[in-house]
Amino acid sequence: MASKKQSTGEMISSVVFFVVGTWLLIEGLSRLNDGDHLSGLAGILGGLLSVLAAFRFRVQSAYEKWWK
Repeated sequence: MASKKQSTGEMISSVVFFVVGTWLLIEGLSRLNDGDHLSGLAGILGGLLSVLAAFRFRVQSAYEKWWK
């Protein structure tokens, strides 16, 4: 089976999700250290979800291989 080549738009969106997710994780940890627990946890959760979204195409292909 031939592998699907990732388009430029998919690559750009994945990089943006990864960079923003990393920034949110760092900012969330910083806010937790400053004592602002609610926004720190929200930042960490948002960062984790954004980093996961950066790998959404790989997760999708792994899911499709697993279930087919």
